Amino acid sequence: MITTTWLVAIVLFAISTSFSPGPNNLLLVTSGANFGLKRTWRHILGINVGFPAMVVIVGVFLGAVFQRYPWLHDTLAIVGSAYLLYLTWKLLMASGSVERGAMGKPIGVVEAALFQWVNPKAWVMATGAIAAYTTTSGFGVELGVIAAVFLVVGFLSSTTWAAFGELIARFLDTPGRIRAFNIALGLMLLASIVPILLSRAPV
Repeated sequence: MITTTWLVAIVLFAISTSFSPGPNNLLLVTSGANFGLKRTWRHILGINVGFPAMVVIVGVFLGAVFQRYPWLHDTLAIVGSAYLLYLTWKLLMASGSVERGAMGKPIGVVEAALFQWVNPKAWVMATGAIAAYTTTSGFGVELGVIAAVFLVVGFLSSTTWAAFGELIARFLDTPGRIRAFNIALGLMLLASIVPILLSRAPV
């Protein structure tokens, strides 16, 4: 049932999870620093189309599937971790050129949207929101509102992180600073993978 208290709770959940550091936000700040906010808009759009769509699809179709075949969820987590390792490697190997765009090209809409399906934090956010803030009687409406809240809050979060990256770029005026920045972001991405890998390690 939609109430003011419920709505405030889901908004606070969306703000706390969307604005906190994670793979999406670390990639956005990196893109903002390397390409600027204007060239990062497609990345922002992809995240904020892809994640709300993921919430709806997970809620409607995939919850029962993952309960029956939990290995599918584990497989996605492993694929996502492997992709994050690849992105980490790209950051660590970046040249350190002071020219914007030295890392290649910005992430596009489709790539950013599809990345949500292999992003461990996105899975935690989607499944957590569905489990905590939906009821059997009002499931459809509640799921739609949750997706809409994440659309609005996610757009604000993504724009903020990308703009922060563009601001940081003003201080990245030497190859050494660019190199240090990329290494730091790469190590943060790596740190975001470790809990996922440890949770699936044999006991």
